[in-house]
Order: sequence, then structure tokens, then C-alpha cells
Amino acid sequence: MESCRTGYSIKKLSINNKGIALFSAILIAVFALLAVAGLYFALTKLLGSSQTIKTYASVRDAAAGGVHQAVIMIQSGSFNDFAVGECTPQPIEINFKLYGSDKLFTNKITVCLSAYKALPGYEITAVAYSKLAGGYKGFIYTIISEAEGPEATGEKTRSRIEAVYAR
Repeated sequence: MESCRTGYSIKKLSINNKGIALFSAILIAVFALLAVAGLYFALTKLLGSSQTIKTYASVRDAAAGGVHQAVIMIQSGSFNDFAVGECTPQPIEINFKLYGSDKLFTNKITVCLSAYKALPGYEITAVAYSKLAGGYKGFIYTIISEAEGPEATGEKTRSRIEAVYAR
């Protein structure tokens, strides 16, 4: 074929390899995904940055932080299946650091469902066959946070905070 205006000939391209572009794009995407997954693995597992260890000024602040962590867990629904009077079977252990120290210390948190009080405007539940109404409103939790810090005069520094949380 020859073009009338320019005098150049146009050749038809043979298209024998229709799927090679798609295959190449998928292969490059898989390699990029593997590289990102490897970087994520290296940052979280090998360097230990997946678990954030909070640093507090004192053991008392760490115990207060434990109460705050328990409230977040209650709000997320971690203890919705507890019966009245039931507590966590094992204390929840959270590690923390103190300013100026590289050592890890432990905060043990116990959460108990102490009572249930029906709120005005919600149906009364707690019958064996009824489901709870109102999005678990009226639950009263007891939170005990016991943080242990460094040794001072031969004994560990300890702080215990007991709190009541009404949802």
C-alpha cells in the first residue's frame, strides 16, 4: 500500500501474540506485589515494629494506660459474651517501657462483667432465651490493671488501678 500524499508505504503489522501484553502486565504486578509483601514482612517481623510497645513516664501511668486499653477492648466488643460475674480466665498481659530504660515491664489487666442494669427506654432482657437489646448498653465492667516496674530498694515497683466502666 502506498499513501497518496506522502509517498510512504504502510505495512500491515502481524498480530500473532495477542495475550503477551496482558501476561507481561500480570507478571510485573505479581513481582511488585511480592516486593511490597517482602518489605512489609521485613519491617514487621524481622525488625519487630509490628507490636508497638508504649513508653510511660511512671509505673502508675502504665497502669492507667492498661485501663484505657481495656476500655478500648470493651468498646470493640471483646467481652460481649461474658456472663455476669465472669472475668477473663487469664490476665491480659501488655508489655511497656519506662522513659530512660530499655527493659520491658509487664502490665496485667483483668476485666470482669460485674453487673447489668436495664436502661430506661430499652426492653428488659437477661432471660435465658432472649437476646440483649440496645447494643449491649447497661453493662458494668470492673477493670483491674496491675503494672510492675523496675526494682527499687530490693522490691519491684508496682501500681494497681481498679476502675469501673459502664457501657
